Amino acid sequence: MTITSFASPATLQWSHFTPVPNRPRDPHDNTEVDALTMYDYLLPARAARRVGSLFALNDSLVLLITPNCRVWRNCPRTPALLAHEQFHYDVGIVVARAAVRHFSALRASTSAALGTALAAATRLHFSTRNNLIQRRYDIDTRHGTNSHYQRIWKNRMATCLANPSADQIGGYFL
Repeated sequence: MTITSFASPATLQWSHFTPVPNRPRDPHDNTEVDALTMYDYLLPARAARRVGSLFALNDSLVLLITPNCRVWRNCPRTPALLAHEQFHYDVGIVVARAAVRHFSALRASTSAALGTALAAATRLHFSTRNNLIQRRYDIDTRHGTNSHYQRIWKNRMATCLANPSADQIGGYFL
C-alpha cells in the first residue's frame, strides 16, 4: 500500500460556499474579493511503521482535502467565478498528491524525528508551495478578471490533474 490523497468533493458547487455579509479578503494580497476558496487537509494520526531500522509513516494513510469557501452574499454567482474558485481548490488537490508522494518517502531514525520531518514536508507543500501558486495565479488572472490568463492557467491545471505524477504547474513545484 501507499499513502494516498482524496478530495471530497472533487468539484465545487455554490452550495459548498458559506455566504458572508462582507467581501472576503484574499489572504495573499488583502484584496477584497467576491469569493474566497481555501481548503482544509486532514492526515489522521496513526502509529509509524518500521522499515528496517528506520521509522516511516503508516502506508494506509489517506490525506483528505475538503473545501473551505466563502462567498460575499451580494455577489452574482457566475460560472466564471465558480471556475476561478475551482482552480484554487484544484491547487489543494494537486499539492496533496505531491505531498503524499513526499510523505511516503519519509524515513527517520526515531518516531519524533519522523514527526519533525512530516511537519517540515507539510509546511513545504501546503504553505510555501501552495501560497506561491495561489499568489501567482491571482496576479496573472487579476483574481479571475483576465480571461486570457484564466484560460492559460485552466489549461495548465487540466494537464496537471490528468497526470497523477505531476510535480509542477506553470513552472512551480507542487
